[in-house]
Amino acid sequence: MRDETLIVFAFFSVLTAGAAVMALLLLGFYREYRKSYLLHWTLAWTATAVYHLAAAISAALAIFRHLGPLHPARIATTLIAGPAAYLQFGWLLFGVYELVRRRPVRIRESELILIGLAGVGLITSLGSFGPSPAVRYFVADGVHGFIGASVLLVAAAGVWRNAKRRGSIGFTLITGALLLYGIEQLHYFGISVAWLITGQEQSYSAYLGFADFVIQTMLGTGMITCLLEDEREASELATVEIEHLAYHDSMTGLPNRPLYMDRLIVALAQAARANQKLAVFFLDLDRFKDINDSLGHTVGDSLLKAVADRIRRCVREGDTIARFGGDEFTLMIPKIENVEDAAKIAQKIIETLKIPFTLGERELFVTTSIGISLYPIDGTDPDTLVRNADTAMYRAKDSGRDNYQLYAPAMNAHALERLALENMLRKALTQKELVVYYQPLIDATSRMIVGVEALIRWNHPQLGLLSPAHFISVAELSGLIVPIGNWVLRTACKQVKAWHKRLDYDLTVSVNLSARQFSQPDLVEQVHLVLQESGLDPSCLELEITESNAMQNAENTIYTLRDLKAIGVRISMDDFGTGYSSLNYLKRFPIDTLKLDQSFVREVTTDKSDAAIVSAVITMAHSLNLEVVAEGVETEGQLDFMQRHHCDRIQGYLFSAPLSAEELEPYVMAQKAIGQAAG
Repeated sequence: MRDETLIVFAFFSVLTAGAAVMALLLLGFYREYRKSYLLHWTLAWTATAVYHLAAAISAALAIFRHLGPLHPARIATTLIAGPAAYLQFGWLLFGVYELVRRRPVRIRESELILIGLAGVGLITSLGSFGPSPAVRYFVADGVHGFIGASVLLVAAAGVWRNAKRRGSIGFTLITGALLLYGIEQLHYFGISVAWLITGQEQSYSAYLGFADFVIQTMLGTGMITCLLEDEREASELATVEIEHLAYHDSMTGLPNRPLYMDRLIVALAQAARANQKLAVFFLDLDRFKDINDSLGHTVGDSLLKAVADRIRRCVREGDTIARFGGDEFTLMIPKIENVEDAAKIAQKIIETLKIPFTLGERELFVTTSIGISLYPIDGTDPDTLVRNADTAMYRAKDSGRDNYQLYAPAMNAHALERLALENMLRKALTQKELVVYYQPLIDATSRMIVGVEALIRWNHPQLGLLSPAHFISVAELSGLIVPIGNWVLRTACKQVKAWHKRLDYDLTVSVNLSARQFSQPDLVEQVHLVLQESGLDPSCLELEITESNAMQNAENTIYTLRDLKAIGVRISMDDFGTGYSSLNYLKRFPIDTLKLDQSFVREVTTDKSDAAIVSAVITMAHSLNLEVVAEGVETEGQLDFMQRHHCDRIQGYLFSAPLSAEELEPYVMAQKAIGQAAG
């Protein structure tokens, strides 16, 4: 009996050392890799080491016969060994779960499980003080073996399913070790039941520690192998992810420019061998910058994702759609039969994108302009095809947006002309070739000048004085419209303030705001700064926005207009009647003036419909406490109509064309003299 006790002590001592070494190894790996399953396994091996150490101490104390089962030292070791024996299974299972499921265990549930296992261990350890050795063995080792076998066999099944899917040596080793460990624990349960029934202890049970050592070694090896394989797999996944990020747009998941060009090179080689056509599309969302600037980049990014998904649904699986950057997308359609097929695809994309996008509580309307080039008609290399599709897209923009254009060689000349004009316009801005002209605003009753509208002109060194019709579209597309608009605002305010001082005549000035300028986040600050620099009273400045620009994002327009009104400037809605205003929004817009578009004024004396519209607009505006300005008044008949219907102010060639600052001064002085004489 003494020899068997010494053997048990020796086995448990070896098992304690082995478990402690594994706990230290896994702790080191955990500090290196910060994998949470390693922490659970470290705790499992620590609990195993404590359990074996307590068992070894208990065996050593049993050698001394005078130390009975109720000796404090033996009771302490038993109460420590019991909970540790069960906790090892809990932490082992948690580690397996996190490794297999790739997500952490829930803290609350794991704490309850550990408390339950510790409680079971404490209760069963008290059974070690039972009336007979068979009962003590059953309660202490049999129940432990049954619960341990259940946990270990479930864990083995879970790891095995994962091992088959991943083909991992580490998972296979862990599966085998857990299976053997579970069978061994089940064996302990069988021994305890047999002893309880027959009353005979199995003599070989003292030598089962050797099996424990082999299984522990196998389990520890499997855990370390599994960790190394897990790290290798993570490294491979990271490599794949890095490669994906290098060739795909991170936001939409679409191929980026380098991958698109690589695929286009391959597709062109295949098309050349098979003597087939290939289509390259270049798409650009219309007015996307306005959405980005007014609603923020978060909404803009969400819209781009939604647009990418819709375009995907419009093309075949073998086609390639890519995001080149910003709101630009490209599409490659290989094996296309004829030009009509490319046109049908473009029209399908345009119609699909017209369907409103619902993002949160917002409903956004988006259109796109598409350019198309065909291989081999419009180019035989990738760069040429993409460049020509881009050129065709700009022709679609110039044609009113929301359409597609097929490339034609003449477009290159147009694109070069536009680029040259843009470069000259940049130069004009820096070399002060741009000038501001002023068209008088006339009081309809007194026929006296009350204000001016600032209008930009380009004093071109070769072409002479150019109106905005020659260059404003290029300024808008290139973004130059923002610095040009700011320059006009500053120049006009300084000039009118100078007239106030020099001519002693109160004038207001109206300045047009482009769509891009109006959507700038610092617009209010810019206007406030210009007023401070010029010294012009805010009430003398009227900012004009077009009806269509105001309705692009009506809610945001309301907030911007309120901020502008807060600094004291007046707001005018230009080109009224040509857009798509909702009367509900018109009531909510904090504006002061409506400007009747000259297309209604021109035929007001000959067209009953125009006359009815103008009369109705004036009446409606006055009911909303708004002033009305009639643009394009050129005849006495038109003026008489406006006076009879109580239009407030007149603008047009009947009184004066736009004049330079030098030409306007004599006009104002003459008006002042007439006023003084009449007074």
